Parts: sequence; C-alpha cells; structure tokens
Amino acid sequence: MTESKFYFNPNEKGLSVFLGSSESKLMEIAWEQKEISVKTALFYYPDNNKPAYTTVMTILSRLADKNLLQKKKSGRSFLYTTTSTKNEFIKERIAKIKSCLKQF
Repeated sequence: MTESKFYFNPNEKGLSVFLGSSESKLMEIAWEQKEISVKTALFYYPDNNKPAYTTVMTILSRLADKNLLQKKKSGRSFLYTTTSTKNEFIKERIAKIKSCLKQF
C-alpha cells in the first residue's frame, strides 16, 4: 500500500480509530461488497443520516486518492474496489502506530 496521510484517533471506536466516521462506513461496505459504485454504497449505507450522493462520491474519490480504493471508469460512473483486505489494513495501521511509538 502506498504511503498516505496517517490518521489515528484513539477516542473513537472500530475503524473510526483509523478513518473518519463516513470513511470507515464506506470502507466496511467496500470490503463486504468487493466492488461498489456510489449507488451501491448508498444502498448499503446505514439508514440513519445517509449522506448525499455527491458526498459519497467525494469520500470514495478521496479514499481512492489515499490508495485505500482503486477507481475504474464504468460507463458514466466509477466502480471502486479495495486495495487490501480489512485485516491487512488494520495490521498496516497497527504497525505504523508501533513504529511511531518506537520514536519515543
């Protein structure tokens, strides 16, 4: 996985420790579905406080910029696939935290 800006918030729960709330929800959907579009993401997004179509589009694009998703053109829209498994992602983030702690 290519180096991306590192985010860590120990006060959060689940994947929100490593990603923002909306990013973590969308990554969970992507890992579960294997390949998603904005419409697919909105369909599987938890019903409480569903974001707007354009918001999901922006977040998925940013996750692709962070190399967490791969983006490919499909007709007039894009399909997104994960670049690693959920376990690989978590292991990579924990390794990053450990390396940061070694500096102290």
